[in-house]
Amino acid sequence: MMLSRAKPAVGGTPPPGDRRRKKGKELPQLEELLAQRDFTGAIALLEFKQHVGEEEEDGNLWIGYCAFHLGDYKRALEEYEALTKQPTCNPDVWVNLACTYFLLGMYTQAEQAALKAPKSGLQNRLLFHLAHKVLYQPVQNT
Repeated sequence: MMLSRAKPAVGGTPPPGDRRRKKGKELPQLEELLAQRDFTGAIALLEFKQHVGEEEEDGNLWIGYCAFHLGDYKRALEEYEALTKQPTCNPDVWVNLACTYFLLGMYTQAEQAALKAPKSGLQNRLLFHLAHKVLYQPVQNT
């Protein structure tokens, strides 16, 4: 049986190369994580910064965005609804909230939120899908 001598089997300290690597390690940037589509890492980073007191600009909006893209629609809904209650609410939050309602099957709320959003391609597309879901009722043959 061949034994590896690079890492001792019992006790000891990690090799010196590992210690240097960990010392120089910095927190990743939010933009890097989003570009890599690492939404779990982005949420962890944003929550860590909130905990430490280094709030990221539009941090809750980004948490909602990441939760939505991870498929955690309930969490995204909570974040977006909290943002709409703030006096300085970004108007684009409404279309994000509407998309979240849509994917949760809450079509009436989705339409109401979408109509509060500024005109955009996403709003138009969402309203189209809502019209199809609400107005188109397939006939069932029995």
